[in-house]
Amino acid sequence: MSNIAIALVHHPVLNRLGASTTTAITSIDVHDFARSCAFYDVAPVYMVHPAAGMHSLIHDMTDYYLSGAGGERNPPRKKVLRAVRCVNSIQDILKEQDYQLWYTSATAPDAACIEPSKLLEIKGKHLIVLGTGWGLDVKNMPKENGWLSPIEGVGKVRHLSVRAALAIYLDRLRKI
Repeated sequence: MSNIAIALVHHPVLNRLGASTTTAITSIDVHDFARSCAFYDVAPVYMVHPAAGMHSLIHDMTDYYLSGAGGERNPPRKKVLRAVRCVNSIQDILKEQDYQLWYTSATAPDAACIEPSKLLEIKGKHLIVLGTGWGLDVKNMPKENGWLSPIEGVGKVRHLSVRAALAIYLDRLRKI
């Protein structure tokens, strides 16, 4: 699925009050996103954050595997982490590649949604964009090509962890 890439946005996202904010990158996001994407042959994996310190954190974390002892002890992890890219914004990604943007949300947007598997029928390169915090601040992001259908649950909570949502979306890409 080389025509599909993933972006995890930490800015701009919404806080619980609906205001634009920035969240921190965690090591579990980097490792789990890279592993899930490798499992489904999706790459690259973009970590979107404007702070140089967060980029340094990711580089230190990945360099341990890409150039250091971690890669010698765990060669599969080294291979997986090669797909991780740090960028300041979605706009930076679009300067590098001509992706169609597909946004995700736990709450159905006012726009029409498509099932993830439909992306495989649409020509071109696709970037599936997931947000941290309380979701993407789309008012401060580039115009999307469309929205992927929200993941509907039957339980008492409405939001999955972003890592769980990614895994479900990637699995649904395969369900044609």
